[in-house]
Amino acid sequence: MPGGPPRLVRLSDYVGHYASTRPESEAVVFGAQRLTYAQLDLEVDRCARALARAGVGLGDRVAMLTTPRTEFIVTLMATLRLGAVWIGINPRYRLEEMAHILDDSRPRVFLSLLRDPDGRDYRPDLVALKARPWVSPFEIITFPDRDDAIGPSLADLIQEAQGDCRPAPHTASPTDAAVIVYTSGTTGRPKGAVLGHGALVYAYEAVSRSFVGKEYVREGMRILCNLPPNHIGCLSEMVGNTIIRGGALILADRFNPAEAIAAIARERVTVFGGVPAMLQMVVQDPAFATADLSSLKMIGWGGAPAPAGLVSILAGTGAHLFTNYGLTEGGAIVSATPPDSDLETLATTVGAPVDLMEHRLALEEGGLAPPGEIGEIQLRGPGLFLGYWNDPAATAAALTRDGWLKTGDLAYATPEGLWTLKGRRGEMFKSGGYNIYPREIEQALEEHPDVALATVVEIPDPLYFEVGHAFVCAHPGARPSERALIAHLKERLANYKAPKRIHVLAAMPMLPIGKVDKHRLREIARGGAA
Repeated sequence: MPGGPPRLVRLSDYVGHYASTRPESEAVVFGAQRLTYAQLDLEVDRCARALARAGVGLGDRVAMLTTPRTEFIVTLMATLRLGAVWIGINPRYRLEEMAHILDDSRPRVFLSLLRDPDGRDYRPDLVALKARPWVSPFEIITFPDRDDAIGPSLADLIQEAQGDCRPAPHTASPTDAAVIVYTSGTTGRPKGAVLGHGALVYAYEAVSRSFVGKEYVREGMRILCNLPPNHIGCLSEMVGNTIIRGGALILADRFNPAEAIAAIARERVTVFGGVPAMLQMVVQDPAFATADLSSLKMIGWGGAPAPAGLVSILAGTGAHLFTNYGLTEGGAIVSATPPDSDLETLATTVGAPVDLMEHRLALEEGGLAPPGEIGEIQLRGPGLFLGYWNDPAATAAALTRDGWLKTGDLAYATPEGLWTLKGRRGEMFKSGGYNIYPREIEQALEEHPDVALATVVEIPDPLYFEVGHAFVCAHPGARPSERALIAHLKERLANYKAPKRIHVLAAMPMLPIGKVDKHRLREIARGGAA
């Protein structure tokens, strides 16, 4: 956009650009560690030499189990600079999940933390991975320390590569693979969505088109980054957008509501976001009411709709509020709320589709959904993934014959052209012959003054085929009864839409990417322990 950053191909190119044009600008903050763009560029160059010494070259995969910390940013940018492909492994994954990703992607090297900030020791898992004959071989590199029984440390490799020649730069194109993001796997084993360099840059352009002229997308951006690094929201919307703008990444190696609030005040964070469940925990923390949040210019969320009550509390900060709809296979940002949207728009829609991507709402029987009628969001354009790694059948199944991505997400368009999500195609269920859309019920439950968050899943029923089972989390101190909540719903929705049971939970079970674990909720609804 005019006056904005240059149009470069790789995220790592922007590090070099700002190292030349704004070398003293702060780029990364992690605890007491602070790197300017000049220092970050130097660290990326040193890491690239170390990875090249370890055998990493064009097209090779570099897997990394990490939290949001300096080594993550440096290794990601070094991998892209080499023309290799970066793969994030969520630090909450267990041994079998790690093994699946490593065997499927076959990386040249696997960089791993030895311990997470909560004290989990990864060494037993790393030893077990080395011993598994069916997992493809790779070199394990540890950080921040070494473990001689497992592998060398990243710091040692960087030191050893000091005298090596700088790796020859490669000429990247927007369709060269940059990262592989493994999906959450709620309906099966995770698939690796391959994103090109262009898709990572696309998300920045999508947001910029949505907020042209807004001060916070131009200069001085300081974003709190505490999402898992394997998540597209972290890679693209947080890291990518910030690096492209020459902003500062305030890294936190875990999500903790009180720590997030303190970091916003201490580091004068301008942009804060996450999934609604995270934001809900932040506003419920006692520190939220008295913290200095005056630096915030924008609060955003994605991954799920936010309850109206949460949106109202966030509006009290004075920050601009922003929500979007996106998915890994679509290059992250697909739609965004217009600037200065009212609270109802923010709570009930995901904004308008961005004009960089072709989009349509397709009916299951064929044709396009008219305004007000529900259809599947389908996409085509520059932000799309390149396919699923090692899975041409899954790639073909995700696309129409003429190249439209079938997202599986259901929505309808308002007369103003805004999308309202109604859930996943696989989450819509039939009850007594009626189509039931869980999000409609969740929104109605979240209108109850005692309810902070609601989720609805389907369970089998001998009479109606399927019925809804709702789960809610209450506001602190509230104790809503099932009877009162069902009565509340029946005042707002047709009788057939009301779930047969409503279960009050202290906290929702969550997936490693921060979304509600609906698979676990279905197990609870069918009689499993909460």
